[in-house]
Amino acid sequence: MDYIGNKCPVCDKYFHADEDIVVCPECGTPHHRECYESLGHCCNEQLHKEGYDYNETAEAEQKEDIQKCPSCGKANDEQSFFCKYCGSPLSKQGFNSAKNTASPNDNGTYPYPFMDPMGGVASDTDFGDGVKAGEVAKYVKQNTPYFIRVFNNIASVNRSKFNFAAALFAGGYMLYRKMYKVGAFITAIQAAMMILSTFIRINYASVFNEFANQYTSLTSTSQLLEYYSRIASADMFILYLPTIIMMLQIGLMITVGCTFNRLYFKHCKTEVINIKSEAGDGINPETELQTKGGVNMPLAISLLVANMIVYYLPGVVQALF
Repeated sequence: MDYIGNKCPVCDKYFHADEDIVVCPECGTPHHRECYESLGHCCNEQLHKEGYDYNETAEAEQKEDIQKCPSCGKANDEQSFFCKYCGSPLSKQGFNSAKNTASPNDNGTYPYPFMDPMGGVASDTDFGDGVKAGEVAKYVKQNTPYFIRVFNNIASVNRSKFNFAAALFAGGYMLYRKMYKVGAFITAIQAAMMILSTFIRINYASVFNEFANQYTSLTSTSQLLEYYSRIASADMFILYLPTIIMMLQIGLMITVGCTFNRLYFKHCKTEVINIKSEAGDGINPETELQTKGGVNMPLAISLLVANMIVYYLPGVVQALF
């Protein structure tokens, strides 16, 4: 039985994944090892003669405060958002009709990965450093089938895949996934390149307009080459600079798309380890994983609006002036 998230009946503190738990062989009551040794016996020893069973009593006491997982059918705390056994969302709205009608395997996974919120990976799969797949799923929350499958490949065969969403939105996607440090760094680079490109197009609009007018009026290759020979080196550099910046932006996007999944896997593992180690008395680490993880939607929308403003600003300014 998994006692993570339950409380020790002696010290009334939550059991954590890295703690030594001792279970009474007669009634099944779990204790911290130090609590059991300090007491010298099971805290429910006086109830053994009455046939006391910890699991049956705990189930009866929590019957009104539990919710069944719509994926694997196991009982979870009423305040949980994700199943602690298979990592599935506990809200029925999180499942489509295929998931509701499909039958999971004995370990809680589905026969087809697209039906399984864990992507076909068992929740107790070790991702390294004492972190389990189910714990990472609770932290990821959105789009867990994709990420858990990718993370499992990284952990098992050191093979990742290209992330198109990360490539398209780069730093903004990292901030959306709460990778604030590296996301802020990439976003700052993107913003600097966009601002520089916008500044050049606005302040040197006459150079670009002159080039466009001359280019459309030329009728032969010889005339085009002659015109290029008359362009000053400084003006030529200005004409090519937006293209150079665009190529750097594309290169950055491809780099982010190739490396994001590995960076996000490392980020999730680090956060899971920190949350579990920093969970104090009276704090359920399972709930902490679910509340501190997920995505930052307001920040993502704000960045998208800001990006659109900077992108369309040169055209608006040229139209007005």
